[in-house]
Amino acid sequence: MKKLIIPGIFIFMFSFIYSTLTFSQEKIKYTKPPKKDPRSSWALGLNYGENGFGPYVNFFSAISRSTDLTFGLSVSGVSDNREVERYDVFGNSIIPNKINRVFMIPLSVGIKSEVFKDDLEGDFHPVFNLGLTPTLVITDPYDQSFFNALNEAQTYFAFGGYTGIGVNFSSGESTSFSFNFNYYYLPLIGNGVQSVEYNTINNVGGFQLAIGVNFLK
Repeated sequence: MKKLIIPGIFIFMFSFIYSTLTFSQEKIKYTKPPKKDPRSSWALGLNYGENGFGPYVNFFSAISRSTDLTFGLSVSGVSDNREVERYDVFGNSIIPNKINRVFMIPLSVGIKSEVFKDDLEGDFHPVFNLGLTPTLVITDPYDQSFFNALNEAQTYFAFGGYTGIGVNFSSGESTSFSFNFNYYYLPLIGNGVQSVEYNTINNVGGFQLAIGVNFLK
């Protein structure tokens, strides 16, 4: 009988230890957390357009996994296609018949959607843009110095929209680069503005190339 008891005790102890270790391994089994999907938080960049160029800042708010609500503000000069820059004998820049400097400050509200987000892998993501753009337009006399002319500045308003395509290139978990090619339709409300004599600008929109850096969250 004793010969049976001792092996039985060993078998019971071995079974208990084995089952305990197995349960512990299953309980503390490590599961890898899902990879975080970085989203755009805000961006800085430059707009290059038919009428001029200037800086912009954008802010983003996610409304779905692939679509963001965007708020953008930019400042740029507006030039007439008839403007021709020349230089006098002293090297000073002159634009014949130019009467006003023209600036615009567009406020863009729209959506940015990363198309084919679930179908494409890698760092490149095609983008579709669409939105509305109320715009403040400012003119001041060209024959006065920049700061003196501000006293005689006049304001106008334009309203329209934009659409375009682009691409985001991820450079890490904190930043990405964006390249967007958009078309803006921005007719002025009421009378147009003049940059040079005998020609009126009625639309301050046109094609724009936007190059910027997105800061991710």
